[in-house]
Amino acid sequence: MSIKFSSYFDNWLNKNYYKNGVNIGKKGDFYTSVSVGALFGVTLAYHFLNLLKKGEFSPNANIVEIGANDGSMMGDFISGIFTFQPEILKTLKFNIIEPHANLRKIQTQNLKQKFGDEVIINHFLHLKECKFDEAFFISNELFDCFACEVVDGDKMLYVKDDELFWDSADKEILTACKKFEITKGEITTGLSEFAKNLANSARKLKFITFDYGDMGSRSDITLRIYKEHRVFSPFELGNLKEFFGVSDITYDLNFAQVRQEFKDCGFDFKGFKKQSAAIVDFGGAEVLEYVLKNGGDSAYKSFLKQFKFLTSPEFLGERFKMIEFDKGMR
Repeated sequence: MSIKFSSYFDNWLNKNYYKNGVNIGKKGDFYTSVSVGALFGVTLAYHFLNLLKKGEFSPNANIVEIGANDGSMMGDFISGIFTFQPEILKTLKFNIIEPHANLRKIQTQNLKQKFGDEVIINHFLHLKECKFDEAFFISNELFDCFACEVVDGDKMLYVKDDELFWDSADKEILTACKKFEITKGEITTGLSEFAKNLANSARKLKFITFDYGDMGSRSDITLRIYKEHRVFSPFELGNLKEFFGVSDITYDLNFAQVRQEFKDCGFDFKGFKKQSAAIVDFGGAEVLEYVLKNGGDSAYKSFLKQFKFLTSPEFLGERFKMIEFDKGMR
C-alpha cells in the first residue's frame, strides 16, 4: 500500500527517530547551533533580558521551548539568566512543550542535574494545553521536523515498501504550491495548525526560531538524510528501509511559506535574517565581552570559538536563518 511522503516523513522522524532522544554533535548524525556550546542559549537569554528592560516582558513571563530534545538549550538559557539577572529566576516560569514521555524524562533529569531544585521546569504535551499571559517562545531547527510533501510540477512524491515514486499531486497540494510559488521542492504541512495553536497559547507572545532555508522557493528538491555526519540523497538510495527511523531526514524551509502562514493566523512578522546577524543583534558580542572580563582565559577562548562557529559563513552563520513573530506585543 502506498502512502503520501508526508506520512512517511512523520513516521520516520517524529514517531521513531526523535522520540527516543538523539545524540546531536560529534557523536550523533549532525550538528546544531545548540551542540556548538552554551553561547547560543545564553545569547537568547541576554536578548530576552534586553526586552525585559524595554518593558516588553515582565519578570513573571513564561519562557517556552518547543523541540527541546535533551533540554540543552533551555539549560543554557537558564544559565544566561543566572549569570546576568539571577534575581528573576524566582519569578520567571520555564516550560517545555514535549509530546514524547521518554524525552520529558531525559529533559527533567538533565535539568535537575544542572540546577537541582533551584529551577522548576513545567512540561506540556501540546500547545493546545497552554494558556499563558505573556510568553517568550524559542526553538531551534523545529520546522524542518514538520512533515512535507515533495512536488515536481504536477507530480507529488509517494512511498511504497520504503521506495519513492512519483504520481499525480493532490489538488489541495497544487493549490498551496501555487499560493507559495513552489513549482519544484518541498512544501511544509501543519504550519497553519501550529500557528493557530501558538496564537491561542498566550495573550501576548514573541516567537523566535532558527532553521535552514531561504525566503522563497529554491525551485529544487533539498530533501536529504544525515547519518553519522554523512549526507545521502534519498533518491539515490533505492530502498530506504535501513535508514528509516535511525537517521535524520530533513529539508530546507521556504520561509516565505512560514511568514504567510503565520500572518494568516494574526501574527506580526518582525524580522528575518541570517543567524550571524541575529547572534550579533541579540547580544552575542556583549556576552563574549562579559566572559572575557569575568570568566577567565579558558572560558573566553571557548566562547570565542563558539561565536565563530555560530556566525562564520563557512560554518553555521549564513546557512541558518532566524525568523521572528509577535502577537499582542503592541
